Amino acid sequence: MIPDFKGHHFVETSKADEFPIRHHCERCGMKAVLWPDGSAEFADGTKATVRISSLVQLNIRLTPVCQHKTLAI
Repeated sequence: MIPDFKGHHFVETSKADEFPIRHHCERCGMKAVLWPDGSAEFADGTKATVRISSLVQLNIRLTPVCQHKTLAI
């Protein structure tokens, strides 16, 4: 499971026991992959992918902030 960070809220989109474990942000749609070694890749809709070696590094500046839209009431 990828924890919430920089406004993102990731949920799993993979089936049970499927590797790598695929996720997407419910707020902005960013896709992510969690690998068995604990590393993760993030794709922001462009062709750029950020791979980090540990989920401890989630707040590094290379990982984009969530661009979710809030609804005005």
